[in-house]
Amino acid sequence: MARLVLNHLSDSTYRLLAIEANKRNVNLSELAVVLLEIAVAELAARRPAALPPVLDPRAPD
Repeated sequence: MARLVLNHLSDSTYRLLAIEANKRNVNLSELAVVLLEIAVAELAARRPAALPPVLDPRAPD
């Protein structure tokens, strides 16, 4: 997953991520995945997902 995340970053974002990873002495790929997880969690918290209703497979059509 980390490679997928890193391959889709712009050059400038990749550079910023590399600088921050270096400052913190952490692996660039691990930092990318952690930041993605945080971003997804924040997005999910902002807007509740509307789940489709569960259909009873035994119900007549």
